[in-house]
Amino acid sequence: MSIRWRLALSFALLLAIPAMAASLFFYVAFRNWVIAERIDGDLKAYATLAAVPLVTENADYDLTASVWNSFPDKSVQIQLVDSDRNVVLKSENLGDQVLPVDNNLVDNGFKGFSGIATVSSDGDDDIRVRAVPILIGAQIHVMEVGKSLSAVDPILSRMGVTLALVVLVFLTLAGISAMVLVSRALSPVKKVTAIAQSISSSSDLSRRVNYRGPKDEIGQLAATFDQMIDRIDSLVRSQRSFVADASHELRGPLTVIQGNLGLLKRDISEEDRQESLRAMDAEAARMTRVINDLLVLAELESGQVGEQQMVSLKDLVLDAQDRALLIAGQRRIILGRVDDLWVKGDAYRLDQMLSNLVSNAIKYTPDGGTITLSVFQDGDWACLEVSDTGIGIAPEHLPHLFDRFYRVDKARSRAAGGTGLGLAIVKGIAEQHGGRVTVTSEPGKGTTFIVWLKL
Repeated sequence: MSIRWRLALSFALLLAIPAMAASLFFYVAFRNWVIAERIDGDLKAYATLAAVPLVTENADYDLTASVWNSFPDKSVQIQLVDSDRNVVLKSENLGDQVLPVDNNLVDNGFKGFSGIATVSSDGDDDIRVRAVPILIGAQIHVMEVGKSLSAVDPILSRMGVTLALVVLVFLTLAGISAMVLVSRALSPVKKVTAIAQSISSSSDLSRRVNYRGPKDEIGQLAATFDQMIDRIDSLVRSQRSFVADASHELRGPLTVIQGNLGLLKRDISEEDRQESLRAMDAEAARMTRVINDLLVLAELESGQVGEQQMVSLKDLVLDAQDRALLIAGQRRIILGRVDDLWVKGDAYRLDQMLSNLVSNAIKYTPDGGTITLSVFQDGDWACLEVSDTGIGIAPEHLPHLFDRFYRVDKARSRAAGGTGLGLAIVKGIAEQHGGRVTVTSEPGKGTTFIVWLKL
């Protein structure tokens, strides 16, 4: 059974319980009202009339019986009980039977109190009995006037059928309304299912639910589904781009190596042979760097975290300066503001991140330029800053700097031995430590990278 039907039936069932309880309460109240109006009123009137012949000085039982038998309503049965609880007089319509006795009614009658109650009889029908105390001579008697409740059964039956039909119609309408409401409420789910099936069969990740309804649980489900598809679409596009870029990056060195292998198979001079070997060695080293960087990215994207320890960012900056001075050439490597800040993380990865930024700055800063390393606190964040006075980056390139294999100047980057993955690794390491990396640049004036790490 579908969830639509289960919800509709559950809703109808929840309504059925109070509806049946209300109808039962109304039926009982109506039954009591009918008995009070149709039965109790007659019993009170006939009890008054039946007592008249008995309250005289000389009660004549024959006359009393004649009066009782002359009553037009032959369903009314009357009997008189003496103090010994013996029936001393009864109406003709009782025949050989007597009215069923309710001991409480009779006891209260002998105490001088009138009362009325429903008494079970030997037959199928209950009898409504009114007991009235009567003083005959010096003794108290109790006169019982009864009438079968079967007289109101047709009325109660019609009311019961009417209530059953009303409840049935109500529950039918409630079920239909619930079905309509549930169908409308679940329509986004149906749409999500259809789109998911369409995506599964066609691999078309461009489709979205685009739910425009209220921001309830269904709306959140539809929005979450769209966000998930956006994420999957982005990952698939990134994966395709990554595979294409990686293939392109590795195809070049393989082509060079294959070409030089072909040359080595020929009869060439020793000088050309050595040149071919140097070229193959350089391309193999380049492939090794690309593969190593790809492995680092794969490790970062898998969520694997190295050994966590307290790391001194000041020491990282000082070590990075010492290493940079060895390869800086005519460039100046200076320190800016250096605070003694500590963060929890993987010391090796943090050092790798800073080294990539420093190497990138040296690569794009001409001789005579300056590279400044800083570490300072900004609120709850520790900021690692690498600033240079290099060639700068055009604004249109800034949003893509951290994409894998993205190069501002492809020819120059490859010639310098770059893999195009350095900044992507920087971003991955920063995010792995719960931080982020930002960049500002102005062409011809330099670039500043800041890594934000939580203290």
